[in-house]
Amino acid sequence: MLNEWADIRMGDAWPTYKTIRAGDKTLNAAPGDSSEQHVALWYVHGEPVMGRIWNNNGKVAAAFGWNGKAFVDNIGSIQVLVDLPERVRGYDYHWRPWSDAAVFDKNARVFYPVHVDQVKGNISPCLLTLPNGKEALGKADIRNERASAVVAGKDERFEGPAVHKFLVLCRKPKPGQKFDE
Repeated sequence: MLNEWADIRMGDAWPTYKTIRAGDKTLNAAPGDSSEQHVALWYVHGEPVMGRIWNNNGKVAAAFGWNGKAFVDNIGSIQVLVDLPERVRGYDYHWRPWSDAAVFDKNARVFYPVHVDQVKGNISPCLLTLPNGKEALGKADIRNERASAVVAGKDERFEGPAVHKFLVLCRKPKPGQKFDE
C-alpha cells in the first residue's frame, strides 16, 4: 500500500484531483500565508523536503524550508500527495501527535508516518502550531526530533521537546490490511 504522489510544477493550473489538506481544515495561518495548505514534496540536491502548496488564483504556489532558508519562488518540479478514493485505499490518513508517529517498535506501531527515509533523516509532513498560535504545514524529521515550516517568508525551525506538540501525517491500515515494511 503506497502513497500516491502526482508531479506538478509551481505555476501550473491548480489540480482537479483531491489532495491532502493540512489538518483536514482551514488553518489559522500567519498574515500573508494561505490558510488552505496541501502536502507537497520537493527535492533539493537529492534531499527530500516536505512543504506545502496552495491555490493562488487558480495556479499552484508553494513554500518549502530547507537549511534555514525559505523557498517560495522558482521551485520547479514538486510532488503533491493525492487523496485517493476510499474504495481503493487500504488505509486512512490521520494527523497524529508526534508521539504516535515516533513509535519505532514495529510491533507496537498503530499509526505509520507518511515519510521519505533518507540518510539525513526520516522526513514527514508536519502541522506546526507556533508559540503565537498560528499554524503552518512543513516538515518533521522524526528520527532527529526536528521540525520546520515557512511562516511569513521565513523558515521557522524547532528541535527537541518543542516538536512534541506538533502533528504528523500518518496512515493507519484498514481492518484486514497491513503495510509491508
